[in-house]
Amino acid sequence: MKIAILSPVKYEDAETFVQNHIMHLPFEVVVIYGGSFPFIGKNHLPTNKSQRLHRLKKKIGISKDTYRESRLKEILTIEKIDAVFAEYLITGAEVVNVCKSLKVPLYTIALGYEISNYQIIEKYKTKYRELFQYAEKIFIVSQHMRKNLTLLNCPTEKIIYSPAGPASDFFEIHPSYTKKQVLAVGRFVDKKAPHLSILAFKKVVEQIPDAVLVMAGDGPLLNACKDLGKAIDIEDSVKFVGKIDRDQHKVLLKESTVFIQHSKVADNGDSEGTPVAILEASAAGLPIVSTLHAGIPDVVIDSKTGFLVLENDVDLMAKKIIELLQDKEKAIEFGRNGRKYVRENFSLRKHIETISKLIEST
Repeated sequence: MKIAILSPVKYEDAETFVQNHIMHLPFEVVVIYGGSFPFIGKNHLPTNKSQRLHRLKKKIGISKDTYRESRLKEILTIEKIDAVFAEYLITGAEVVNVCKSLKVPLYTIALGYEISNYQIIEKYKTKYRELFQYAEKIFIVSQHMRKNLTLLNCPTEKIIYSPAGPASDFFEIHPSYTKKQVLAVGRFVDKKAPHLSILAFKKVVEQIPDAVLVMAGDGPLLNACKDLGKAIDIEDSVKFVGKIDRDQHKVLLKESTVFIQHSKVADNGDSEGTPVAILEASAAGLPIVSTLHAGIPDVVIDSKTGFLVLENDVDLMAKKIIELLQDKEKAIEFGRNGRKYVRENFSLRKHIETISKLIEST
């Protein structure tokens, strides 16, 4: 089969789970990118000539499509695509009419924000109905998302639970547990609440002065978080390393003793699916301190593979981080349990097989 994977951004800028689909789905893959309505391919770049031709067709009434619609139709037709796999529900909703017009089967995956953000739900409610009616399957990566989709009137038989899994090389990491280093990896955005992780760590440093928090990633809250670290006088204890590549990520996991993420429901309703960074940290053998939020309890078993606290409870988060930093044997035990649990329940191989078998049955 030949499938088109529709991604908001090109491969090298895509999130890990998107790259995993591109790399591992066992089909001939054509990647199309360019925002919520992808229309650019490696061998199909938009040109001034194509834009002028489209304007002419619109002017004389030959085409009623937008430029992006016409481009996507052209790529799908030229490449003789058998099925479309849209990354994010919004992308699927945007392209559903193109797929319908070409009678190309459409599959899509929901990652969290697009069925939790209030403004997005309101904006896309009509397009979502069209998507749910036409799409073959809607994949979800955490169990709590099933309820969200059902409330949006998605047919239950079309909802397929298939949590993403970490790549196999994360299971080969063996932390030394010798440093009092705590790691956080993720975008600096409201739903990941990096500022709350910093506030919790302030309390950790009061008990363990040589503890260090390494925060990897970028995003709109990054500068505010740097300012917060200075304001509460722990700037020497919090290291912001920016966006990291896969090799840097693995080195940081190996050097750390605890992984933290204080995810919460943002004011606009935005929430997580199942955070891949937590899966990767557990696969690497690190104990997790996180929150009772969205799909995180699917991955972290409280008091066995890590600790879960209520959203906004920075005091308890700090207490649990301190407990693991001061009890190396417990950190190792939780990390070992987490690696086993993720290996058995969240394999990338199983995720890819679930998606590919359903697409092959088209």
